[in-house]
Amino acid sequence: MDETTPLGSWLDRIDQIAREHPDVTALIMAGKSPASGHREVLTWRDIAWRSAGVARLFAERGVTLGCTVAIQLPNSVPFVLAALAAWRLGATVAPIRWDLTAGERAQLVAMAHPALIVTEAGIGEDEIAAAAIAQAAPVDPASLPCSLIAAPAWMTASEALSTAPTLIAPKVTTALGSASGMGLVGGRSSFADNTHHRHPVHLVCTPLYHMQGFALLFRALTEDFRVIVMERFEPEQFLDLVERERVNFVALVPAITVRLLKSPTIQDRDLTSIENVILGAGATPDWAIRALIELTSPETIKLGYGMSEGVAAAFLRGDEWLQHPGSVGRPSGVETLVVDAEGHTVPPGEEGELFFRPLGGTGDSFKYVAEDETHRLPGGWTSSGDHGRVDLDGYLYITDRGDDALASGGNVFVSEVEAALLQHSDVADVAVIGLPDPEWNRRVHAIVQLRPGVDAAGMDTALRAHAKQHLAAHKAPQSYEYVAELASAEADRERAGAKEAR
Repeated sequence: MDETTPLGSWLDRIDQIAREHPDVTALIMAGKSPASGHREVLTWRDIAWRSAGVARLFAERGVTLGCTVAIQLPNSVPFVLAALAAWRLGATVAPIRWDLTAGERAQLVAMAHPALIVTEAGIGEDEIAAAAIAQAAPVDPASLPCSLIAAPAWMTASEALSTAPTLIAPKVTTALGSASGMGLVGGRSSFADNTHHRHPVHLVCTPLYHMQGFALLFRALTEDFRVIVMERFEPEQFLDLVERERVNFVALVPAITVRLLKSPTIQDRDLTSIENVILGAGATPDWAIRALIELTSPETIKLGYGMSEGVAAAFLRGDEWLQHPGSVGRPSGVETLVVDAEGHTVPPGEEGELFFRPLGGTGDSFKYVAEDETHRLPGGWTSSGDHGRVDLDGYLYITDRGDDALASGGNVFVSEVEAALLQHSDVADVAVIGLPDPEWNRRVHAIVQLRPGVDAAGMDTALRAHAKQHLAAHKAPQSYEYVAELASAEADRERAGAKEAR
């Protein structure tokens, strides 16, 4: 492709950036600890040429337009290269949690029907090893056919805690511009000003199987950001990277936000480079939002609400949030309807299930790959199971996320419980899951990593008292267990399946 050829896909844009400044750093894979430094650094030429080499490898394995490539890897360079390579060929990417049980993995693979699965070992049928991705010979993208448009760009596994896993295919493609469903035009970002600094820096600290980290990483790449990817979140390493790399843009989830704010060094850190902090993917506590605003500025903080299905989205800045604390903003481009358990519309201020429909139309923004699990109402209204309320000014307040709630004497917002427990000074990390219970349907159970030197003896009593102060009675964990290390607050939820089988 020469410079006069119109850009059509995300990969066209990446190849263009690689031609403009091939030796500029595009991607940094951070080491596992603050002391380990950077594990791997890729320039824009590396990103373009190495992903093209992997695309040639995938094509030899039968990947073509319309296929699906599943990626079951931790955060890593092979993960990023595999996704870009699949998109070069017009294939859909399906990120799968690397720590799934065999049964859950089999369910998702059966739904995705991938032509190829990228795994660490690559020993199964239709699998390829991460090492093969890392070692693929670089190829000049100009020597390959033009990049194709993948539709959908990805399928994502539902994070629902009380139902069998399913795959969601949003109507997002790898086309540049409005055709993508994400409004990507390339070269200009709504998150940072590229005209005043050529290479704004985005730090990814969430798992790439999670759509927040996944989608923002590739959006940032297409908009000429330098992207830093953490293998896993650690508060001090995160702060070290912000200071050393002058990070401009980060996106946080509630548990990470609380752990970050508990850092003993955060008040002494230089956070002046941060221009935008996206808070989403759950219920970030009000106190945490206020603390971040004090550390940065009201204009720096952006509260976001969205879902994998893409049914609706809302956004507001910290200064606006201070006028409407607890809100996620006004939904844009959609009408909002709140209904009770009997399907009756409720007035402003009252809670119910949230339904949305596009302004001026009733077209779906997604589909489920297997069984359709959405709630629908006549007239084009669709819900993903979230609950909330809308005030008289149209501001939306989320009370339960459909993919983050478990039924235990009432809906329990898992991220809310985790955030509350993380406020305890002796808790380093926590994951909350629902265990089968004949009386409560699901018993709220907390898996806790204590800070170094804290004895678990007596902690049940201390945490029960703490939970009583911060949570409604039905949301407080009914049981606790203690582990030496929690891989992540998300990962250990998968243990619920194993416990249920006992």
